[in-house]
Amino acid sequence: MLPAVIDALPQAPERGRAFLDDRRPPTPCLVIDLDTVRESHTRLREALPEARLYYAVKANPAPEIVRQLARAGAGFDVAGREEIELCLDQGARPETISYGNTVKKARDVLFAFKVGVRRFTFDSAADLANLAEHAPGSTVSCRILVDSSGSRTPFGQKFGCVPDMAVELLVRAAELGLDPEGVAFHVGSQHLDPHAWDAGIAAAAEVTRAVAERGVLLRGLNIGGGLPGRYRDEPLPLSAYVSAIRESVGRHFAVPPDLAFEPGRALVADAGVIRSEVVLVSRKADTDERRWVYLDIGRYGGMAETENEAIAYRLATAHDGTPDGPAIIAGPTCDGDDVLYQRTPYRLPLALRAGDYVDILSTGAYTQSYSSVSFNGFPPLKTYFVGGEPDEVGEFAGRHVLAEFSGVSPKLLNDAAFLCESLERALDKAGATVCDMTFKQFEPQGVTVLALLSESHASIHSYPERGSVFVDVFTCGRRADPELAVQLLRDMLGASVAITNTIHRGQEDR
Repeated sequence: MLPAVIDALPQAPERGRAFLDDRRPPTPCLVIDLDTVRESHTRLREALPEARLYYAVKANPAPEIVRQLARAGAGFDVAGREEIELCLDQGARPETISYGNTVKKARDVLFAFKVGVRRFTFDSAADLANLAEHAPGSTVSCRILVDSSGSRTPFGQKFGCVPDMAVELLVRAAELGLDPEGVAFHVGSQHLDPHAWDAGIAAAAEVTRAVAERGVLLRGLNIGGGLPGRYRDEPLPLSAYVSAIRESVGRHFAVPPDLAFEPGRALVADAGVIRSEVVLVSRKADTDERRWVYLDIGRYGGMAETENEAIAYRLATAHDGTPDGPAIIAGPTCDGDDVLYQRTPYRLPLALRAGDYVDILSTGAYTQSYSSVSFNGFPPLKTYFVGGEPDEVGEFAGRHVLAEFSGVSPKLLNDAAFLCESLERALDKAGATVCDMTFKQFEPQGVTVLALLSESHASIHSYPERGSVFVDVFTCGRRADPELAVQLLRDMLGASVAITNTIHRGQEDR
């Protein structure tokens, strides 16, 4: 019997919304509960203990998530060089990384091999040739085409090859000196049918038998992702999917293969909540029953999976439980396609007004990573993190940069809004995460700005009468670059002179 913890529901919405209510950050923003990420990882590992778990980094590549999962012992399914570097930077070992993208440049294969990655997936003769040349001796799997039309976000025909071709490619892989491990497939993302994996497992078993008849023994099976998150269409308990997959493997394979799976959405979706603000509520005609509710987040700000209304998110407001009515939900941009839900029936409280919050639940996957850089001038979706294991102070705690700028315009040094914006932009470009920011305007002149960071803190203290400003930036860990933040701030202020000092904290003190 599967342990009850496997089907336990996450508490992320409550913890994330409590953070939002307490901190009240600018909207729109995403909060990720790292405790829920770790809990989801535990549930999946306990559900399929016989399988290797590779987190599909594309679902949410936040360094904080990757770091927590690396500590928990997860493997990582990556799409390219940048995700490999991300995983290694956050503590993942190269042997835990699987380069699952079948569309990759030869130089990226070479890079992966040089840093120690030894597991790859391919689906073509061209990619196989690249692997043989640039990743000799590596362990490889061939991805086959399967029908993913039943999923909410099907993959179409882009990835995989027909089973007959897979047989030839796997035999060729052995001839080229590679280690053919087995067959891989993916049923598409957000699959509600627990039997959706059966056809792929059956096809993989046929390929395995055909390859064995050619003298090459395969030992592995990668069933990809597809396990669902909790949206408006409630999925079955996790145990139902696991039982169906396990039964299918046992039915189609005479000898149980070494199983692997690549959850993304199932690991992080339920860990996230987006808080948005109502910009406007209107009707197109006095007789129109449906209101248009415009939010400050839309298709380009993180809600890309509402395209074709594929993913119907659960919504929550402070007016829930009061009289409601039908609504069309749209984003803030001047693109006519920026409509989240027009065909999908949604009902929202009639009391909902501009300035009210709408929380979008289970938004930890495929939101922030899909948000555009600056469409219509709207910035990318800001992300905050709660929970998780604290970073260890061991070898290297961080860097503390103290600086004094002079030759700065007194007018700028007395402009609190400008100083706040400049500090936030500099910190963001330097890789720091601003959790909160406050300032104090002094009389007759002078401003102090304080930023609380996920990594620690930063502050500005201006002296307009002297044309000078003192800057203090401290970041723990290696992800953020406080020296870069200080340099960017100097450029924004136009300082002619800068005196800086960096203190290395931890065992690298010098």
